[in-house]
Amino acid sequence: MGEEETSWDATMEEWLTADCYAGGMAQITDGAFYAACPVEGEAGWGFIFKDDHEEEVLQEDDSKKKVTVNEATTLKALVDKNKAPEEGLWLGGSKYRVTKTEPLEDIENVPAGTTIQWYFAAKPKGGVHIVKTVSQIIVGFYDEEKGQSSGNCKKAVVAYAEYLVGLGY
Repeated sequence: MGEEETSWDATMEEWLTADCYAGGMAQITDGAFYAACPVEGEAGWGFIFKDDHEEEVLQEDDSKKKVTVNEATTLKALVDKNKAPEEGLWLGGSKYRVTKTEPLEDIENVPAGTTIQWYFAAKPKGGVHIVKTVSQIIVGFYDEEKGQSSGNCKKAVVAYAEYLVGLGY
């Protein structure tokens, strides 16, 4: 990412935190977050990331199975396959239910043959908006109990994604 790499946390914070309580950036090659906001005290990392952890996941036959969750793997699987993996989408230690996915048609400067994809995943009283750009995954988290709305968070995440696409990311 070059010279700007050290400032992605602050840049993302400027774009997202008015409408999202936290945000993250990952490369599409591995789904692992390398930037997080809010920046102060590295608070964003506590909201968006949890080390590998064991969870009980409900199976199709209503039985439960213990799985080790690697959150970067679940995010990468979502953007690779346009659906959540078998163990679900996990971010910041919480499981999200992917409810919508669609291409964003109105993004300028998109290279030919590239699709900018938007995903929405929910949990009680909150959710996450995810946009896959040319080479990045942008994630914005909102919480109704913090007075935030899904629509405003989505607008912020999409606007930031447009900015990144304009830079070639």
